[in-house]
Amino acid sequence: MEAHPPFSILARVYDRLMEDVPYEGWAEFVLAVLAGVGWLPRDLLELGVGTGNALLPFLRRGLEAVGVDSSEQMLRLARSKLPQVELLQADFREYRLQRRFDLVYSAFDSLNNLTEPAYLAAAFANALAHLRPGGWLAADLNTPEGLRELWREEVWEEDGVRLVYGYDPATRLGRLEAWVGEQVEVHLERGYTPQETRLLLESSGFESVFCLTYPHGGEPHELSDRFWVFARAPHHPQPAGA
Repeated sequence: MEAHPPFSILARVYDRLMEDVPYEGWAEFVLAVLAGVGWLPRDLLELGVGTGNALLPFLRRGLEAVGVDSSEQMLRLARSKLPQVELLQADFREYRLQRRFDLVYSAFDSLNNLTEPAYLAAAFANALAHLRPGGWLAADLNTPEGLRELWREEVWEEDGVRLVYGYDPATRLGRLEAWVGEQVEVHLERGYTPQETRLLLESSGFESVFCLTYPHGGEPHELSDRFWVFARAPHHPQPAGA
C-alpha cells in the first residue's frame, strides 16, 4: 500500500490527538524567556504552523503572525481558524517572504522532521534571513534520547487511529506509521542534541545561543527528552533575501 505524505490523512484527526498539548504554556514560557533578555516581540513567523493551535496564544496577546507549513491539508484547517493570518505552504528551507520578524517560533519538534543536519542548518539560515536585527528564534526539539524512549517499538490505537512507532539508533531516526482507517502515512524524525543544535545555529550566523527545558527553565542534560533552543540574530542586518 502506498503511503500518503506526512500530515495529510492525519490532518483529519490531528486536533483530537493533540488535545493535551500545552500550546498556552509553551507560549508563556517563550515570551517569559525573551522578556528576561529584554526582547518583547511584536510579530512572529511560525515554522510548522500545522492546524494553527500553537499560534492562538500569541494572537490573543496581540502579536501579528505569519505561518509556514509543508502540508496543505493542515493549512486548510489552520485557515478556517485563522482567516486573518497569512499562511504559506513551503519547505522550511525555501520560503521567501518580503518582510522580517521579531521572533521565529517552532513548536512540537517540527524541526525534527528535517532528518539531516545540513537540512536543519539550511532552515536556520533561512530563519535568520527573516529576522530583524536582534530578533530571536525559539524552537522546541526532540533529542536522540527522547526519540529512543518515546518512539521505541510500540503501537497506540484508539477510535480508528493506529500509531506504530519505531527507532533506529544507527541512523538516529524515529519512524511513525500513522494509520487512519485503511490509509497510512509515514513520518521520520531525527533527534538533535542541544550541543549540535547550538553549533548549527552558530554556524548559520546566530548569536547568544542557549538551551532550556520546559517548564522550569533548567539546562538540558544527557537524558533530557526534549529542549527549547533560543538564538539571537546579530544586530547588524543580513542581506535581504539571503
